Formats: sequence, structure tokens, C-alpha cells
Amino acid sequence: MRSRSDQLKATILGILTLAVFQSVKADNENPTFYADALPVFQKNCVACHQDNGPDVGGIFAPMPLNDYEQAKIWAPLIKNALITNYMPPWGAHERHRGEFKGERYIDKKEKELLIAWVDGGALEGNLSDAGSKGALASNSAGTTLPESGWWIGDPDLVVQFEDEVYVPDEVMDWQPTVQMPVPEGAHENPKWISMAELDPGGPWVHHIVSSHMGVGVPGRGPFTYPEGWGVLLPQDPFITVNMHYHKNPGENTAVTDLTRAAFKFYEEGDVIDHVVETNLLPHRGWTIPAGDSNFEVNNTYDIEEDIYLLSMGPHMHYRGKAMRYELEYPDGEREVLLWVPDYDFNWQFLYEYEEPKLIPAGSTMHMSWWFDNSEGNRFNPDPTQDVVYGPETTDEMANARIYYAPTTPRGLVVGEPIPEDVLNRAATEDMARRDRADLFDPSADDFSWLTEDSP
Repeated sequence: MRSRSDQLKATILGILTLAVFQSVKADNENPTFYADALPVFQKNCVACHQDNGPDVGGIFAPMPLNDYEQAKIWAPLIKNALITNYMPPWGAHERHRGEFKGERYIDKKEKELLIAWVDGGALEGNLSDAGSKGALASNSAGTTLPESGWWIGDPDLVVQFEDEVYVPDEVMDWQPTVQMPVPEGAHENPKWISMAELDPGGPWVHHIVSSHMGVGVPGRGPFTYPEGWGVLLPQDPFITVNMHYHKNPGENTAVTDLTRAAFKFYEEGDVIDHVVETNLLPHRGWTIPAGDSNFEVNNTYDIEEDIYLLSMGPHMHYRGKAMRYELEYPDGEREVLLWVPDYDFNWQFLYEYEEPKLIPAGSTMHMSWWFDNSEGNRFNPDPTQDVVYGPETTDEMANARIYYAPTTPRGLVVGEPIPEDVLNRAATEDMARRDRADLFDPSADDFSWLTEDSP
């Protein structure tokens, strides 16, 4: 018979053995990078978070998430970004899942798995769990930037500023209109655009507006029109863009910008049924009181003919909080077209329908914007000031841009003569943009306007 001392030793040994076993078991149950986290990163994040990652509207991901050492360093911030829904960046509410192209929802189980990986110590695991090394560089979302350097693939036409635009130290907010010359012989006849992509020179580009390339803002990718939808690029030696630069002024803050644009065109014989139109739908004439954390603005827009709605692009500035498009049908029924509950100025998405949506004549679009002008908004430049609609980044805007087309098919065959009304509309839009602004000459090196009194 064992002594009491031997029994005690055996009991203690058993307890220690069980504790070690449970600890090993717990470690084995914790998610690891290669077996668990990496596949989720590849599905949801690696399209941007990779070595030499792509420029998405002037924004670059700060680290690759297909690299364990980097992912481990950033693990606490990854958890915070997931909990706060800052990542993956996508403003449309979960109710819209499946409605829009390029949506960036992350499944609840995938989010919980990544958080558990961080909470479990961001364990590495075994490289063999990830499969072949080729799998480490893959991206199941299929959105790795093509070798051309353009999301649209190999462009048919690339244009850029003739000279770099210099944005001096003194500049905080500046909106020049600049022409991009078309290379000689590259665009001798009007062309139908099927895809267009803007490549801003850096994060100080607040936005870019063009009649033919749409709008470039932080976080927004290329314009890709559905088959049979297009925008006409007139025969013209220049493409005109309105640039909006915004940065902190001061010594050694000057930057240079060489923004570019690329196009892909429809081929001869293709049919254009829908000529894309756009409407900014701005709402002005309001004042956001200082300190107001939930100021609401409302506007309406009457639909006078049957249209197909292609996409929606809400736009506000630093105080933007939320935005909603709601449609009232002729019979009084109402439908929420887009609800963005947590608007983020740094990620201004264009929400493009998987299939263009029929909007019948007689419908009314109701648009609502909410603003936070309080000190609780960490992006607010000055919560002590009333704010009105204005062009500068520190002003505010309430815009609800839409892209659409009449439902009646045009049946325009690419390569055949283009109707005068289509030609005139395309040319008039760009000429109007030039007439509304003084063209900036980057080679002039004249910044005397910086010291002139405003009119």
C-alpha cells in the first residue's frame, strides 16, 4: 500500500499532467495563421494588402496580409478594424448584400475566426497547412492587379498631364482644371467607352471630375459599364479634368502630381443600346449648426421618364455621417435603394447594381444626408463653426450622384455614323466644363494667385 505521501505525489502529478494536456489541447485548438487566418485574408483582404499593393483611388494598403510576420505585427489593429467595421471597407448596409458589384462584406464566421486568431496569440502554425507556395500568392477574390498596372487590363488609350502639376507649400485647398493631351494619332475618331480608370497621383487628390471618365475619389475603382452601355469620347486633342487638391499647408509640404487616365473602347460591330448619363443631384441652402451631432438634410428628385438606374455615388465631406436613397413608386410604395449607415469620407464608393434597376416614370427619389459637426467626430476640422455647402474640403456637400440611361434601346452600331444628338451632347458637356473654369497651365509656374485677395 502506498503511503499518504506517495498518494499526494501521484495526485499532484495527475493534476499537472492534466493541466499540461489541456494547455496543449487549447493551443492546438487556437486558430493559426497558415491554417485559418490566411485563407480569410486571401479571400477578403489580399486584393489590396499585398507587397507593392495597388493604388485604389490614391490609397495604398499599409501592409501585406499574406505575410505572417507582418500580419502578426498588425494583429491588434486588424482586430480593431474588424470590430469597428472599418475593414473591409464597404459602406452599404448588410441588407444590400448581393445587390452591388464588387461588394466587400466579410462573413460573420470569418470575422470571428480572425478575432479568435488575434486573441489566441496570433499563432503562426505550419507553412504546410497553407498548401503550396503558389497558394500563398493567390487571391480567391480574383482581383489581383493585372500586369498592365491598370485594373481594366490593357488600355486602348492612356492620357496624363503634359507636365507635372506642382502644389505649393502654401496650398491647403485648390481646384484647377487641367487638360490631358491625347497622343497624336491615338484617338482620331469618336470612340465608345466600355471601361475608364482614373489614377490619381497621391492621397492629396480630394477628387477628380471628368465628363467622360466619371469621378475619381479615394477608394473608388474604375468605371466598367454593362455590355451595351457606354459613354462617347468625342474626337478631341484634349481630355479635360477638374482636379481638387487638399493637404496641410506649411513648409516642405509641397507635392507634385501626375494624374493619369486609361480607356477601353467598344469594338466595331458592337451595339450601344444605352448612352450613360449622370446627375449630381446636389442639395444646397442649409447650415449645419456648430456642435450638432446629427444634422439631417432632405431632398427629392422626380423621375420624368422610364430609366434604368446603373449606380449611385453619395458624396459628403469630413462631417458626413450617413446617407440614404429611397424610391417612392407611382403607386406610393417605397423602397430603400441604398442605405450607408457609416459614411466614410476616405472610402467614397460608387454602388453599381449587378443588373441595372428599372425606375418607372412618375417615381420620386427621396435623398437624406446626416452630418456630425460635433467634437465627437474625430475628423471634424472645427466643431465650433457653423458649416454650409461649399467647394472646399473643410466645407460640406450633400450630393447624390446617379448614373442612368433611358430604357428605350438606341441600337447604335459601333463603326457606323453617330447621331448628331449624341455627338453634340458629348462635345457640349466637355466644352461647358472648360468654359466654367480657367484652364491651368502647369508649365506657367505662376502662383501669384496665392497672394491675391479673393474676389
